[in-house]
Amino acid sequence: MIRRYKTGQCRHRMMLLPPSLDEYVSEGNPVRAIDAYVETLDLQTLGFQNTGPGGQVGQPPFPPGALLKLYLYGYLNRLHSSRRLECETVRNLEVMWLIEGLHPCYKTIANFRKDNGAALKASNKDFMLLCKQLGLYGGEQVGVDGSFFKGDTATAHSYTAKKLDDQLAALEKKIKDYQRALAEQDAADDRAGLGSLVEDGALGEKIARLKAKQAEKQALRERLEQSADRQISTVDPDARLLSKHGKVTAGYNVQIAVDAKHKLIVASEVTQDGNDTGQLVPMLEKAQAVLHSEYLTGLADVGYFSGEQARQAEEKDFEIYVPVPNKGKAAAKAGRFARDQFHYEAEVDRYRCPQGDVLAPCGGLQEREGKRIQAYKSQVSACKACPLRSQCLSPKSRYKKIERWEHEGVVERHLQRMKNAGTAMKTRSQLVEHPFGPLKHRAGIHHFWVRGLEKCRGEFGLMVLCYNLTRVLNMLGVDQFRDYCAQRTENGANNAALA
Repeated sequence: MIRRYKTGQCRHRMMLLPPSLDEYVSEGNPVRAIDAYVETLDLQTLGFQNTGPGGQVGQPPFPPGALLKLYLYGYLNRLHSSRRLECETVRNLEVMWLIEGLHPCYKTIANFRKDNGAALKASNKDFMLLCKQLGLYGGEQVGVDGSFFKGDTATAHSYTAKKLDDQLAALEKKIKDYQRALAEQDAADDRAGLGSLVEDGALGEKIARLKAKQAEKQALRERLEQSADRQISTVDPDARLLSKHGKVTAGYNVQIAVDAKHKLIVASEVTQDGNDTGQLVPMLEKAQAVLHSEYLTGLADVGYFSGEQARQAEEKDFEIYVPVPNKGKAAAKAGRFARDQFHYEAEVDRYRCPQGDVLAPCGGLQEREGKRIQAYKSQVSACKACPLRSQCLSPKSRYKKIERWEHEGVVERHLQRMKNAGTAMKTRSQLVEHPFGPLKHRAGIHHFWVRGLEKCRGEFGLMVLCYNLTRVLNMLGVDQFRDYCAQRTENGANNAALA
């Protein structure tokens, strides 16, 4: 008789020598790379809990190395929930092999991620150093970019002063309306035979609930006034309302610096800032701490530009390419000269207008928003008789005034460098916008699972480590990576013996 289908093994057949768990995991399986890498780490030095010598009362804790391996596997395979990871420990052969058959509960798994934020961040730094040791960083050009990641909270739980004031006003109006209705109801009840104007016996309870809610919002408003922050969150105190292109996110602004050689992330950070203006130089400094490059070029989009950042970059010998916002659009649209059409004569410290008249310094340097500003003004008589007056001044202006930052020369040098930066800007978009695609869509990482700035920094370190690990395995392969980890472990043991 010809068999129509393949037949499987009988589930109830006894086997004298069943296959070992190791036989189910191929030599090229990525879990072997995860296992090999974690075995190279000094978990106690990195700061993981339960790594010190000596026992403790009660059940022994789960090995932190096993839980770290479990999380690396999870974030590489779109498994971020501690409950889902718990399920994998009893049904997934790869996970069973990786953590040697241990079955931690979801609470233990969740607490490991929550309580080891600094250690996870240190592990990410260690893997970046490993990438440097492997020669996978070019160390010459890095791109910096940011993205908003949702926190473990909602916009409804985050408040600004305006939002609280609006809610308090709405509550006050509702309370007055209900009080008016209650007064009318009481008056109607007092008039015999006329009946009740408002048939609602629960008005008193509604007013009490509204007053309790009003007191709660008022307490939040007072807390906000006493704090230095402009926002307050009742779920995650460190999360912030971040707005971009009309979309509001309750969470954090994450930053990455990506090396140009293999698109590997070389630095990362989680911030509460609603914009990227002050992030460029700090990210380049973090990248430099890993790369130790003699010549480092930074690429970023227009959102990163500020005169102060350009000044700091020049001081630290970073060559940056960042588009400068065009602030002359409004003037050009109104048919007037833009500021860049007024030429600064550095040798005599003055401006010259398109007509050739002089704008001389007026007064001394003035402090404004942390910057020292010098004003330059034209002569009223010159502007009054100028044939280009309509192209220079608004109808109500009598003279032209230009303000110059004391370090404006830094911005002018930067503008000169940006004239030939077309290729660099194309490289930037191809370079640094790439990692957020795999992070958000391939790995399914759109939000944080922990609360608090430092804990989120630890989790983002875990995300970045998994992104870099994926790329390294794609470039080197599992076998070559395992060989290097074995060599690294041997070198570490030899160094420890020598010490």
